[in-house]
Amino acid sequence: MGAIRFLLAITVVINHTGPLFGLVFTDAYIAIKIFFIISGFYMSLILREKYVGPGSYRLFITNRLLRLFPAYWAILALAVTVSLFFRTFLDSSLLLGPWFARQEFLNPLTAATLILANLSIFGQDILFFMGLAKGTGALYFDSNALLSPQPAWFFLLIPQAWTLSLELIFYLLAPFLVRRRLALLLLLAGASFAVRYYIYRVELPIDPWEQRFFPAEFGFFILGILCHRFYARITTRGMRPWLPQAVTLSFLGYLAIYQFLPGGFAKELLTYALAIFALPYAFVFTKYVGWDRTIGELSYPIYISHWLIIVVVRYFYPQSMLPILSVVVSVAFCFAFNVFFSERIERYRQKRVLAAS
Repeated sequence: MGAIRFLLAITVVINHTGPLFGLVFTDAYIAIKIFFIISGFYMSLILREKYVGPGSYRLFITNRLLRLFPAYWAILALAVTVSLFFRTFLDSSLLLGPWFARQEFLNPLTAATLILANLSIFGQDILFFMGLAKGTGALYFDSNALLSPQPAWFFLLIPQAWTLSLELIFYLLAPFLVRRRLALLLLLAGASFAVRYYIYRVELPIDPWEQRFFPAEFGFFILGILCHRFYARITTRGMRPWLPQAVTLSFLGYLAIYQFLPGGFAKELLTYALAIFALPYAFVFTKYVGWDRTIGELSYPIYISHWLIIVVVRYFYPQSMLPILSVVVSVAFCFAFNVFFSERIERYRQKRVLAAS
């Protein structure tokens, strides 16, 4: 599924830069929800096949933390370093801008809370529901916080990492979910989507309530677990050899032309249904394809680094060049990042699994 993950990551990038040669593929939030489905699929897969036996919960959680945090902290440190360099030698503070320009919205406790959120990832989603009071610097809840005088999330250096906060919550729950009966999983998914419907009915702002609120996003992770069960079913039956490739390429093509297809909400629902159907076949088709794994492994570093790359590129180049340069620089940087950093962490993670087996 590497090519799919890569395309979804690029989709998020160009949704933040503007169209790439007229292409935006899907909406960024749709791409993120498909990422949540993929996460549910993978967590169900590895919890059933790799993390079994005594101590498996602890090993699973610590290995997931090793997957996310070293790379995140490396990009966070780079964001601070680059921003301080720009502030010292150029005329911009980049991602540190709010920390210098809006100190009237900070007090020591709030600053410590925001620093902790930047370091720990946990709770970054909650900051999208909060504002900062001018003068006192107090954090306060706001149902429409994105339009508050000072949204709290402005002080996040990797603001897109709110999704990682949701991922971490799911990781804590996943070992208790993947072996549950189908009826319970359907009930949990239904409850989550009922929350989404309620949010729609009471007319809460779509962003952040339908985009960053864990109870409303939880259902997509559950869909991923169900997707893995579909995979287990199709792999125990005879399958035409051409089918996985055909389904995978068709789904990639669908994502590529999504923006040109008619339909609104129904098209979005169709996309999730197609993802659930296509991902198991994509896994069958690509699980032994080395290049697919290589480009798939770019998706996480692209996702966490692209905002820093965008603001740096935007400083030097006009908007017309921002999409292509941001994509090219992101891919090149993340390829090097994986070779010199992430692959070492990955080898250590796999050694821990082998040692426990």
